[in-house]
Amino acid sequence: MLTMSEEDYKKLHPVLSEVTKTYVDLYINRPNEENREKLIKLEALLHEKLETIQKAKNEQ
Repeated sequence: MLTMSEEDYKKLHPVLSEVTKTYVDLYINRPNEENREKLIKLEALLHEKLETIQKAKNEQ
């Protein structure tokens, strides 16, 4: 069986590699779940405000 190095895998599958890293980081940082949830809520609020600003700009 042929195996590839982690670096080769990252080069061949950069998106999948980052997704995997994200999942691993989430499990490792589970104690920070409350902070992550707050950040997700803040991100949603930011997107909402940015959409409002963009609509206002487009109306002018």
